Amino acid sequence: MRIDAAQWPARERWIDVAWVLFSIANLAAMLLVADWETVPFHFIWVSLTVLYGFRVWNVRPTLTVLGAVMLTTGAFIWFDVGRGFQPLDELTEVPLMAAMFLAMVWHARRRKTALDETERVSKTNKRLLERERQFLQNASHELRTPITIALGHAELIQRTTTDPTVGEDAGVIADELLRLRRMADRLLLLAGTEDPEFLHPTLVDAETLVADAVRRWESIPRRWTVGDTEEAPVRVDVERFAVALDALIENAVNHTEESDRIEIGVRRQDSDAVISVRDTGSGIPASDLDGIFRRFARADTGRSREAGGSGLGLSIVKAIADGHRGRVDVASEEGSGTTFELSIPIAMPQPRGVAETQAQELLRSYDMVGDQDAGLAT
Repeated sequence: MRIDAAQWPARERWIDVAWVLFSIANLAAMLLVADWETVPFHFIWVSLTVLYGFRVWNVRPTLTVLGAVMLTTGAFIWFDVGRGFQPLDELTEVPLMAAMFLAMVWHARRRKTALDETERVSKTNKRLLERERQFLQNASHELRTPITIALGHAELIQRTTTDPTVGEDAGVIADELLRLRRMADRLLLLAGTEDPEFLHPTLVDAETLVADAVRRWESIPRRWTVGDTEEAPVRVDVERFAVALDALIENAVNHTEESDRIEIGVRRQDSDAVISVRDTGSGIPASDLDGIFRRFARADTGRSREAGGSGLGLSIVKAIADGHRGRVDVASEEGSGTTFELSIPIAMPQPRGVAETQAQELLRSYDMVGDQDAGLAT
């Protein structure tokens, strides 16, 4: 809507009609009840100001109404002056009230212009975000098929070749294609975080989630340690939550050496289950901590570049944590390691089942003495 458009606002015109009738009644009172002095006159101007603040007419209608009110109220005061009911200086009230009204109009229009601009920017950003989400979904879907085909050929070459150099090159290609497939999967996951059906939570013990994560990563040559483990039933989407845990562990693996320690544990803290992933790797500079959960964020000092990270893993962790009404926190010191804590609300306690018993037994089998140098490594 243009600021100087001639048309009246279309909605709630009954308010305008009611104000016109109210103003006519007050004009009649000015004419018929001279003892009221200028009380009806002020009623008209005050009601006009209130009405404009509520409606914010366009410029041309506003000037039209202002001129009409100035002429009618001025004429009625002049009539009373001519009859000797009002002093001549009462006429100065008309331009004074008009000036005050115009000052209010100026502020109201500035506010309306700012709100309109904010709404426009908001709609534009919403369209851009929707297009970004749609692009990520489409691109991820389109990438999966050629990646899968190329990966299959690379693995076939790696298995069938008798040339060690060709086999090594095929292995590098397969590793890079796997990394590319993980990136496509993460893009698709991020694109779906706004979907109401993004999560399908079920009741599970946090110990089970930690045990499964340890089992998936134990073959990586690191000094693996299981920290505190406590029963903590949570209601989570097991598949999505496993993606978040894998992203945290992968981050730790990428930024540690074989001699570094990675500790995974779960504990109760107030009404939350807190799953921690702690490493003794390179750490994160303090200046980078605030931005590491943004999409495609990378810390300086080569943390992501050397490991080939895409900057999507930690943003996925945050999205999944937010979806579960939880949070993810990080504490790190450059050169001394990093600790990530994924907190999820604890669900109502449930009887201990076979899966939970097996999970705790598995964790105990992985547990190590904290000061030992040896760990689960291959």
